[in-house]
Amino acid sequence: MGPFWGIVKLTIKTAFRSNIFQLLLVILLFCIIFVPTTIAGDGTAQGYIQVSLKYSLAAIGFILSLSSIWLGCFMMSRDTETYQIHMVVSKSISRTTVWLGKWFGIVLIHLLLLLLSTATVYFIVTYQYHRQEFTEKEKLRIQNEVMVARRVYYPKLPDMDEIAKRELASRIEINKKIGKHVDESDLGINKMLQDIKREIIGNYSQIPFNGIREWAFEGLPVNYDGPVYLRFRLYVNKVESKDQRLSNGLWIAGFPVAVDAEQAKNVFEQKQQEGQEYNFVPQALSTVPEQIMTGEFHERILTSRFISPKGMMLIGFQNHDPQRAQLFFQPADGPKILISASSFTDNYFRAVFVLFMQLVIMAGLGCAAASVLSMPMAVFVVISYLLAGSFSVILSGTSYFGGIADHVGYFMGKSLLLILIPMQAFEITHFVSGGELIELGLIGSIFLKYFVFRALPLFIFGIWLYNRREMGLVIRK
Repeated sequence: MGPFWGIVKLTIKTAFRSNIFQLLLVILLFCIIFVPTTIAGDGTAQGYIQVSLKYSLAAIGFILSLSSIWLGCFMMSRDTETYQIHMVVSKSISRTTVWLGKWFGIVLIHLLLLLLSTATVYFIVTYQYHRQEFTEKEKLRIQNEVMVARRVYYPKLPDMDEIAKRELASRIEINKKIGKHVDESDLGINKMLQDIKREIIGNYSQIPFNGIREWAFEGLPVNYDGPVYLRFRLYVNKVESKDQRLSNGLWIAGFPVAVDAEQAKNVFEQKQQEGQEYNFVPQALSTVPEQIMTGEFHERILTSRFISPKGMMLIGFQNHDPQRAQLFFQPADGPKILISASSFTDNYFRAVFVLFMQLVIMAGLGCAAASVLSMPMAVFVVISYLLAGSFSVILSGTSYFGGIADHVGYFMGKSLLLILIPMQAFEITHFVSGGELIELGLIGSIFLKYFVFRALPLFIFGIWLYNRREMGLVIRK
């Protein structure tokens, strides 16, 4: 292990002598001190804390990722292009040890910088929170919605595929009865099925005037006795800020009431109640429809009494728009239920760990690319690889139910994401700033998908290329 640690120490010393690395350190210092202290947010106490956290962590992640890539490419190519590697490999040190020592040295540097910078931001934000003259109401809202880690529960969605298949069979039967031609080829059936799916998803998201939409949430804690938060964002007609305005709506929650099967009036009611221990009695959460600004996130507090003994909750919304327009929810915008599950500090350091995994991968990609390429080309390849991954996320987000171009883009994006690493995979700042718990399952998924199955094979491939590279062919320009 002596040669390995010798390479680690040499890597760290060389890094701190680099002018580019020193410049990145200055930029990092500027971000961790001035970003959380100068950003005002939307003018509210909650917005101030949220924006400070989000922008500070995002800036730290971006700068340290850039530094990891650059330093990985620089350290691997520098020794080769300056012929220093010839003196190293002439000794009893394997090239694998050299590669791992340089990579580990870069990771060690950035781990230290990450811990120092995120700890500084943590203390600055908490200090500002206690120092600012926020009202008690604002402080309570920050404690409940930001300085906390809340588990998120999404509504149980119906099986869109099964509904679409039943609707397709019904439409084919009706068309045949009225003598209308039906294209029953594979292409024709597939197109009809896609059109029906798109129609069903659109109808499920929309709420017509005076219409009611219900959502069922399952798996909620049954012994929980604290506040339950309903988070949502709805839209009028289109998802465009210029079209959004004040609207009206009425939230309804189901209150669970125990059912006594013995008191059923007849056999039919007994059959309906078989295996069921409670019913939900709808209760309006306000006496009159409330005003809601569309296009913005809102939260309202519910009580745990709406959670059934089996951990289920029913929520409904009735459209009372003053202009009789349709309102609709996007699936990602709720409604969703949030329940406190851990502390803000625990959640914050989970975010730090995800950022650390990102830096480990970035440093490894830089070292792998520079194992066989010159520094400028290695940086170009790594950046292109990451940009391709980010672009693939955009492609995979195109509508599967659109035209041929959207269909091709969807499958192309999904295919590329099997081998590429998108930068979006490590965007967790919105969890911390929104008070949402970063689940251990999500952290494990990021580790397996992007480190084990994508980055690690590239690291091994880079080490293999580095071992097979003919160092004598490198000529100083």
